[in-house]
Amino acid sequence: MEATKTQIRRLQSACSGKFNDREERLDAVSDLLGFRIQSFSDLNSLQADDLLRFFNTGELPDNSAWARFDNSNPQHRTILSRCYTLDWRDAATGYVDLNRLGGWLKSDRSPVRKTLKEMNKAELSKIISALESMIVKRYPNAKK
Repeated sequence: MEATKTQIRRLQSACSGKFNDREERLDAVSDLLGFRIQSFSDLNSLQADDLLRFFNTGELPDNSAWARFDNSNPQHRTILSRCYTLDWRDAATGYVDLNRLGGWLKSDRSPVRKTLKEMNKAELSKIISALESMIVKRYPNAKK
């Protein structure tokens, strides 16, 4: 679900005093989300809520609950492996950054918007395929 006009207005208002111009604002929001946005209208409702909470409280969004996984599920392990290949790692621990994975699962870029534990086998396969596609785009010569 797209961000509402009210959410977008509130975000613009919250950012107006914090950033000098539109590009600086979009760069900062893109860094927080982990992917590039061209405008606030690119956001979905969940992302807008997370950003509003951040700009109003200073509390970073915690998306790691969306990425909770079952280590005994081979598809979950495959997803973690693909994230590792994409270098989605926590700088402090070296493990997969579950906050980043969760943020991606919540985004419009994810083919299935559910938590990992709520997904069935077919949905998990879609996530794996999307991550593999991202790997091929990032490392085009790796398949040769």
